[in-house]
Amino acid sequence: MPLDNADQNFFQSIDLFGRSTRTANWALDHWWVGLLAGVLLWLLLRIRRHHALLGQLDERCEAASADIDALLSERHALIGNLVETVKGFAGQEHKVLKDVIDSRARAMESVGNARLSAETQIGQSLNSLFAITENYPDLASSSHFRELRSEMTRIEDRITAARRFYNLAVEELNGVRRAFPGNLIALVSTIKRHEKFSLGERRGEFAEPLKVTF
Repeated sequence: MPLDNADQNFFQSIDLFGRSTRTANWALDHWWVGLLAGVLLWLLLRIRRHHALLGQLDERCEAASADIDALLSERHALIGNLVETVKGFAGQEHKVLKDVIDSRARAMESVGNARLSAETQIGQSLNSLFAITENYPDLASSSHFRELRSEMTRIEDRITAARRFYNLAVEELNGVRRAFPGNLIALVSTIKRHEKFSLGERRGEFAEPLKVTF
């Protein structure tokens, strides 16, 4: 069916074929623009994906740190009962008991790497505390003391496992932060670098420092 004059004038006015030809020619002459747009789109999508990954890994580190805090809070509370029990049988062991109390107080007041050192000192002082039980058969045979010591061992095992998981999470997070484009994202984001073996700076609601008088 032939086109009438109105239809012919319409197609001539919009110049659809001419526009399509000029667009195709421009695209062929400026092919690099499309390539550049594709690269920019790929880069933006990769940055977005890495930002989401960094956020997930950061949340995992924070959660692992919170688990350690909870376990340390549980250990600090148990130390109070342990010291009181040992004091009932071996009250003359002033230095050993005082070392445990002081190391506990330092750990509760410290943050970051200083806290790690203080928590390590607690472990050493507890080893000294358990060592003196060999000199007090009544203490060693006490069911309450054995129960406390078993509970302390359980907590120490859980702390070790929690720290191992935390360190693995930190390794993964820092590895993504070092690689491109994670290193660029880290410069402009609030996601901080975590340190291995750090117990975190967030504080739980710990029990009041133990007060023992001799």
